[in-house]
Amino acid sequence: MPTLQHRPVHALPSTFARSIAHQQRAHEMIPGGAHTYAKGDDQYPLDLAPVISRGQGANVWDVDGNRYVEFGAGCRSITLGHGYRPVCDAAYRAMLGGTNFARPAKIEAEAAEAFLKCVPSADMVKFGKNGSDATTAAFKLARAVTGRDAIAVCGDHPFFSVDDWFIGTTPMDGGITDATKSNTFTFHYNDLAGLEKLFVENPNRIACVMLEAERDEKPVQGYLLGVKDLCRKHGALFIIDETIAGFRLALGGGQELHDIEPDLSTWGKAIANGFSVSALAGRRALMERGGLRDTGHDRVFLMSLTHGAETTGLAALVATIEA
Repeated sequence: MPTLQHRPVHALPSTFARSIAHQQRAHEMIPGGAHTYAKGDDQYPLDLAPVISRGQGANVWDVDGNRYVEFGAGCRSITLGHGYRPVCDAAYRAMLGGTNFARPAKIEAEAAEAFLKCVPSADMVKFGKNGSDATTAAFKLARAVTGRDAIAVCGDHPFFSVDDWFIGTTPMDGGITDATKSNTFTFHYNDLAGLEKLFVENPNRIACVMLEAERDEKPVQGYLLGVKDLCRKHGALFIIDETIAGFRLALGGGQELHDIEPDLSTWGKAIANGFSVSALAGRRALMERGGLRDTGHDRVFLMSLTHGAETTGLAALVATIEA
C-alpha cells in the first residue's frame, strides 16, 4: 500500500495505477473529478483515492481489483449493504412497471404510509431526491409560517444543503450574495445561552432553528428540549435534520433516540439504502400549507421534482423499512 506522502505517478505501485489514470481522465471532464464534492480527491490521503468499480455488502472493489471495507458507506447512504437483494428486487420490480408517470403512482401513498409509521412526530410527508431538497423546503415553509427571513443553523454540524442559504456560511461561497449570507446565523451545539443570545440580538428575524439531534457529540441533559423551548418562546419553528441519523441511530432518527418531537424534520441518504430518496415531514397544520386544501394562508411551493416520486426509489424505501 502506498504511503501517504505525495509521490510522482511513476513511483506508485501498479496496484493503484488504473485508479490514478481514471481519475486524471475524470478531472478533464468533471469539475473536481467527481459529481459529489465529498467524493473528491481532496477528501482522502494523497495517492490513496481509489476509483470504485463495484460493491457487495460492506465491501467495495476499485478498478485495480483492491478490496476495501467501505466505512463511509456511500456517504452514509448505505444501511443494509451494497446490492442488498430484497431492496434491489423491489426497485427492479418497480422499474419494470414504469419509473415515472404523469399522475401519482400507487406507491406514493404506500411509501408515505410506511414512512410516517416510523416518524411519530409527523402527520404528513413530501418526498424528494436529495437532503438539500428537504432542508431548503423546510426553511421556505418556516419563512412562510413565521413571516421572517432568517434561519439559525448549528455551525458545528458540517452540512445542511447545497443551496445558497447554507453554502454562504462556508469558505466556498463564490457567487452567493451578501444579502443571502446575512439571512443565515450559526450557533454552537450544546450551548443554549449562545442560541438565546442569537434570538435576542436578532428580534423577530429568525424563522427556524435547524440542527441534527446528535452528531459527533451527544446532547447534554435537557439541551434538545431547551432548544425547542427557545423556539417556542421566540416564535420560531424547531427543525431536526435527520439526513445522517435517520434509519441509522434509530429507525425514527435522532428524535426517536432522544424522545423529542420537532415541528419539521428532514431526511435523506440512508432511508432507501442508497437509492435517491429524501423527505420533508412534519405536523399537518404546517405541511398543509404546501397542499391543495384551503388553509387560509398563501400556498407554499414545498418540493415538486420531476423525479421526486420515481417508483424505484420509493419501492427501495419501503423495502428498506421492512428490512
